[in-house]
Amino acid sequence: MRKGSKIAFVMPWHISERGGGAEVQANYLAQELGQRGFTVTYICQTRVPDKIDTVELIGCVKVCYLKPSGRFQWQDQSKYLKPLKNFEPDYILQRLSSNVIYVLGKYRKTHNCQLIWFCTDNKSPFSDLYATKFKKQSGTKRLGFIKHIIFAFNSKLMDYFRNKGMKLVDVAFSQNSFQKEHIKKSFGLDSLHMISGHPIPDHQIPTSNRFDQKVILWCANFGAHKRPELFIELASKMQHTNLKFIMVGGHSNQNYVETLLKNKPENLTVTGKLSFTEALSYFDRSTLFVNTSTSGGDGFPNTFIQSWLRSVPVVTFGFDPDGMISKNKLGYNVNSLNDGSSKIEELCIDYKTYEGMSRHVYKYALEHHSVKIMTDNFLKQLEDEGTALY
Repeated sequence: MRKGSKIAFVMPWHISERGGGAEVQANYLAQELGQRGFTVTYICQTRVPDKIDTVELIGCVKVCYLKPSGRFQWQDQSKYLKPLKNFEPDYILQRLSSNVIYVLGKYRKTHNCQLIWFCTDNKSPFSDLYATKFKKQSGTKRLGFIKHIIFAFNSKLMDYFRNKGMKLVDVAFSQNSFQKEHIKKSFGLDSLHMISGHPIPDHQIPTSNRFDQKVILWCANFGAHKRPELFIELASKMQHTNLKFIMVGGHSNQNYVETLLKNKPENLTVTGKLSFTEALSYFDRSTLFVNTSTSGGDGFPNTFIQSWLRSVPVVTFGFDPDGMISKNKLGYNVNSLNDGSSKIEELCIDYKTYEGMSRHVYKYALEHHSVKIMTDNFLKQLEDEGTALY
């Protein structure tokens, strides 16, 4: 297929307004494809009233804004059909799991285009995604009996629409072997391997400066599967050192946040929720990055790549997709607070070891996780599958 082919990304949000790792990666891929000569539009919602039903050019991509959905998202899911009909894409890409895949599949059935879906986290390969999420987050006592029944039914409907849409996916991508296995089991789809990528920073802080800063960074939302309490315990355990611990992130439930930080140690700074750009600035001045997520959540954290591209090794508490960190010596995968604190302290007092690991993680990221490498891999996988975009 020639360059100039039309590609539509359909996502809940654009990262310039809100979103997470899925929106970050969708934006990077969309921009790079636009720079390579494809015609790219990005269809998403906005919470800014004046932007609804408008189109804005951001970089190489036209961003089409729609009115946001309410609590029952399936009610207005057909709103995505109009911009798709106006744009007439050759390819539709969705990088997350959503009931909207039903609408995209519906459009694909009646138009000459292909539907490409990307699995983003380790919850998405399962057909009961929304029902499981509802069970974990809600209870009859909190909602009341009637509301609980209504919202439980809503979650079933969301899964129904999503599963119907998944049957019409032409090409699926997964990030790790766990996702690949369970996508096949749940949806009968073979999936190609998708790597994530980030822009290469314009400059690098000298390793000696980074080592001297003694900053241990944690960056995520305060959701339960991110286990923020583990990082707080780590900081508390290491108060005898000269290390400075920084938590970037927050949570909509302020009571939960206040309880979480009730016994915050003095060596820990909490920034609260920041924009993507503001959060990224903390990686520029960190010595090590710590990940405390459970293996059942993220697929492959953006924060790993953000760290490595800034020569920052990663210490992760049990979450190492496909053993990548351990196999490639990109930091340490630890299994306890004692193990984690020991590894962190060793790295932060041994400059020679730190310098070698710092150089290595940067080289690895350049070779495997730049936006160019990510896009080359994406296009090559499609070419090998017989679905080339060029």
